[in-house]
Parts: sequence; C-alpha cells; structure tokens
Amino acid sequence: MRESIADRALAAEPIYLTDLSRCRPADALSAKPRRKHWRTVGYTADGLAGTMLMAGPETAAPDIHVPLEVDGWHAVSIGVLPGRAVDEGGGLELEVRLSDERVPTLMKLPPDRETPESLVEMYWKTADLTGRTLVLGQVTARMAPGDGPGSVQCGVARVAYVKLVPLDTAETASVQADSARQDARRLFAHQDANGPLGLWRLTSARDIQREIECYRDTDFSRLYWEVGRGDLMFSHTDLGREATFNGLGDFARVFDRLHVESRRVLREQNIDPFDVAVDYAHEIGLELHASYRVAGFRFPPPYDHFNWGNSVYERHPEWRGVNREGRQTPRLAYTYPEVRANVVGLLREMCQRPIDGVCLLYCRRPPLVEYEPPVVDGFKQRFGLDPRALDPLDPRWLHFRAEVLTQFMREVREALDETAAAQGRSEPFHLSAVVLSSDSENLENAIDLRQWVAQGVVDTIIPYTSELDLDSMTPAWTDPASLRFFVDLVRGTPVTLAPNVMPRHMPPGDLRRRAADIYDAGAEHMFFWDAAGGGGRAHYGGMWNALRRLGHREEIDAWRAEGEPNIDTSVTPLQTFGGWDLRYVTPG
Repeated sequence: MRESIADRALAAEPIYLTDLSRCRPADALSAKPRRKHWRTVGYTADGLAGTMLMAGPETAAPDIHVPLEVDGWHAVSIGVLPGRAVDEGGGLELEVRLSDERVPTLMKLPPDRETPESLVEMYWKTADLTGRTLVLGQVTARMAPGDGPGSVQCGVARVAYVKLVPLDTAETASVQADSARQDARRLFAHQDANGPLGLWRLTSARDIQREIECYRDTDFSRLYWEVGRGDLMFSHTDLGREATFNGLGDFARVFDRLHVESRRVLREQNIDPFDVAVDYAHEIGLELHASYRVAGFRFPPPYDHFNWGNSVYERHPEWRGVNREGRQTPRLAYTYPEVRANVVGLLREMCQRPIDGVCLLYCRRPPLVEYEPPVVDGFKQRFGLDPRALDPLDPRWLHFRAEVLTQFMREVREALDETAAAQGRSEPFHLSAVVLSSDSENLENAIDLRQWVAQGVVDTIIPYTSELDLDSMTPAWTDPASLRFFVDLVRGTPVTLAPNVMPRHMPPGDLRRRAADIYDAGAEHMFFWDAAGGGGRAHYGGMWNALRRLGHREEIDAWRAEGEPNIDTSVTPLQTFGGWDLRYVTPG
C-alpha cells in the first residue's frame, strides 16, 4: 500500500515554484526590508534555487498572490524556513487560501531546534487549481492605535517555494471518494476558545473561522468548543458573567489582556464567537459540541482576573465546598441543588444555539463534592457512621458521595431532553464527559462511571489520560491494559468511548503507534485536547499530516505491516541564503 500521508501516494513528478518574485502585486515586494512589503531574498538548497519571501514580527505585509498557472487537481505544499528558538516570536505562522476562498488556513510550525537552516515542507491540501491563484498572508493582529512599529504584532513568515503535484483521473477520483467517507471520521477535537484570542487578539468573525478551517476534509467529525467555566461564559449570556471583565485594566500576563481586549472588541461589534463557531463548524461538515468546565467558579492568583465581576461564588458563600477538617474550600460544591440548578441553567442557555451536544469537562480542578454538611448528614442517616472518621477511600463513602454527581448528570440529561423537545429537534442533544484515568481515580473524585452508563445519562466518555492527577505531559495509554476498564464499561451499550491522546505534541510515527494501540485495545474513536489554537497540534508539520488521517485505521495497519517506514516531514538543507554561504561555518 502506497503511503497516503501528504502527497506521497501520487505518481506524478512535482512542480516547484521557487521564484516567488513573480508574485503579485509587484509593488508589495521589496529587495530591502520595508514595512508593509514582502522582502525578497535569494537562496539555494539541495536541488532548489529561487527567491524567498520574508516578513517579520512588525512587517504587516499585505496578502500576495502566487500565480499557479495550472489546471486540474493538484496536491499543494508550502516550503518554508521556520524561525529558530532564539528568534523573536519563534516558529512560523502563515495564512494560506485559494483566491476564491474567503477563510484562510492558519499554517504554523514551532521553532526549529534541530535543523534551523533548512527548508521544511508543509503539506496543505489537495484541490482543483483551475483558474485559481494561491494567496499568502501574514498573520497580523492590532496591538495599539496608529500605524507605526508596535501598532501590530505579526507572525514571522519565510516562504521558499510552492510545490504542486498533479493528480491523474484515477487519483482525483480516489481523493474525491475518500473525502466522502464517513467511516474514517472518528476523531474528536477540543478547542478551549481562549488561546487564539490571547495569542492573536482575534477581532472578526473571519478570525474565529480561521481557527476552525484546519478541520475541513480531515478525519475529524466533532469539534468540542469551550463556552464556559463556572458562571464565566465565553459567549453572550443572560445568566452568567461574560468574559469581557469590564473595568479591569491590569492583568498578570499580556496574553490575558489581549484575550480580554479581543472579547471586548468582538462584543462591541455584536459578534459572538460561539455563534460564529457553531455556524462555521456546520458549514464545513463538523458537529459542534459546547464544552463547559464544571469546576471553574474560582481561580487563584495570578489568574484571579477570572473572578472579576459579580460572581455567584461571591454572592453565595453558603454554597462553597467543605473539606474533611470542616474548612471551606475555594470552590462551589455540587452537593447543593442550587449550584447544580445554576449550572443546568447555563447549559440550557447554550442549547438555545443549534449545537449538537454538550460536554462536561470534569478534567479541570476536581473534586466537586467533598464533606459538605448535607452529604455528611446523609451518609450518617444511611450508615450510622461519620464519614470523617472513616478511611477517605472507604468504598461506602466513595459510592455514596458519587450519588451527588450521578444526580447532577440525571438533571443535565433531563434538561437537555426537555430543551430538545421544546425546540422540536429530531435528535436529542448529545452529552459527553471528559473524565479521569481509571475507575478508582474517578470514584475518588465522586464520578461513578458505572452508574452513569447503567442509568443512560452519558453518551460519550472521554478519559483525559491514563496518568494520575490529570498529568498531560506523560504519554497516555502506552499500556493498552489501562483502557480495559473503559472498553469493558461501554461494551454492549450505546455509549461511545474516545480516549484523549496525550501529550499534545509527538513525532508522527509515535502518534500512529499510539493510535494503533488504542484501536487494538478496543476503542473506535480518539479525542485531541487542544487540537488547534494556542499551542495546538494543527501546525502542518509531520505530526498534523499523520494526525488528520488517524481515522483511516487501515492506513495505520498497512504502515505497521510494512515495517513502519519513515513518515517525517521533508527537510531540505539550505546552501546559500541572501548571498551568505551557509556551508561557511562561523562558530559562536
């Protein structure tokens, strides 16, 4: 089986467009560094020679058209020179679209630490290029009024070539048939909906759409878009606090200021990022599930700007958690029906949009139930014992306390079903939950997954990692046995299992191996926290090339059967750059 990643399955010889001085308009180019112009720099590399386009962190270069002058279907790749780790901004960011497309793809690469003076090839997509040009744009965000340096912040871009590989009739038919497959669309993506705003100060609907465009024609079928945490909502809301933090002017991080400024600008334009995300996800064929952090009612310094405003936490100290020693904890406890009702109201509000489902994120700052008087008194009545005198892991206490969150899940399910019926929906709202590593760790945090499945209150279970304490840095599911509980739990039920794959970044070969192990363990779907956005995985290097086709299980099996040939990104060392011979070594 010929390797399907990027353009490797295609038989034709590639066409390299290396002289980017032919781009138009010509007056947007300059041989010398100039703001609002792409700088042209000559280069040679192994088998290549041409003119590169460069733009720096304050250039604010305009969109520029690359003449393609071809007809028919082609695979399109972009050869770039990534930034080095020591460069300001680091990495590379570039907007790419075809001339008749309104929303660009954000292509990016992390800083290159191993081959900093080499060209890296980023496969973009396969498309009919008849009558179209390629449009390159610099990622630019306004930071301050005016038009001088400092008024904008830009992604560093260095484009060396465009590579086109023609498709014959059979290859074109195969690509079109593959894009229509539904059985391979078994991947789910999470987007926290905050990272891009803090990184790029998004201020338009197009900016929001750009964050979703990367999922088009991939194996992703669902986008989990984060809409709230506690009573703080990342959408227009009548019931919670909207995350514009009006009146707050000082933040712990520039990132947080830019995030808030972005939301304020969008609010002034009456643009709701949530609404934009729902509409655009549906436009490109994705389900949109609204995600909610169930424990996000209170944050510690220096992130306590999230607490700004008239919060339910401040208004209701009587709803706060209580620990084993009887002291209040900085959270609201789901032990109290009023807390659960407050959250259910926010979820109902989310469901006024045409979303496909709701996801409860139990993977951030548990527990939600501790030793509050109602649950302690209830345990005493049932067992005649004080749970504070028992081993904290006493099974009787763990299962009793977990009844609180099982009741909450029933209340959520009932609310979603009532809302769907009132709206006349043909399908109920889907309910997902991101949970912890194992039966025992979930139960220790008042999550009784056996009861959730038995009572039919959950549709998709997403174990965040196989590691304790929600560790997202250690590789997850390296031991297939760690999935056995979850696989057995959903077997024979309508519940979907989608393990989250961690860490966020790994080589493409490792990613395929991990996916194979997960499939072999019995899971049919995978979830990717931070699939795109700030620090996300959709960076168009080798990892994304592998990731976006991980739903094609047969390709992974064939790759393993063939001895796992190398699927890393193509890298071409530069020889000369701007008249400098890079083979001339100058240490230090």
